[in-house]
Amino acid sequence: MDISKLDEFISIKGPENIPFGMITITNNAGGGQPVSMQNMREVSKIYRKYNIPFIIDACRFAENTYFIKLREPGYENKSVLEIAQETFSLANGATMSAKKDGIANIGGFLAMNDEDFYHAARNEPILREGFPTYRGFASRDLDAIAVGFREALVESYLEYRLAQTTYLGESLLEIGITIIVPPGAHAINIDAGRLLPHIPNTAYPGIALPTAMYIE
Repeated sequence: MDISKLDEFISIKGPENIPFGMITITNNAGGGQPVSMQNMREVSKIYRKYNIPFIIDACRFAENTYFIKLREPGYENKSVLEIAQETFSLANGATMSAKKDGIANIGGFLAMNDEDFYHAARNEPILREGFPTYRGFASRDLDAIAVGFREALVESYLEYRLAQTTYLGESLLEIGITIIVPPGAHAINIDAGRLLPHIPNTAYPGIALPTAMYIE
């Protein structure tokens, strides 16, 4: 992210026209690449400068913390839990689909550190989802999420996850399939247009490829 462009964008739009800022970890559009702690820290400073709430889309927070541990100088001796805690300390809140790094079948959460925001937000789901004590899904799923967050930060588990994706990515490269490199942790992004040159972009090769794979 070009931090200077973010600052310029807010200056032009005016902070009153930007209800909140969000960053997704990891970066899905970039093939599951991590967002560095330095990047998040600088983004956080800009949002705080303009008094704009900073929200983290934290669905893949565990794999992002492990990438930081592996790649970012100064974090190699920190635990993934410590890195995760530092990550969330930079934000005003977070959204989470627990079906990802919560390792659960259903559920998620919205977190914030502003009590007024919290009380306003907690009233809305009563109309659609359920009361704050259960949010419309079973207690066993809450238990699964609680366990999943702990298990997602086990470093041997994260090492295995990265290794299997790297194995798949390297295998695809060996047979000449173009992917985003280096491989991310939860997905391999294939250049479907190059793999299927007979399908024009207007016919959506990115949709045709997984459809054909499913049929096969």
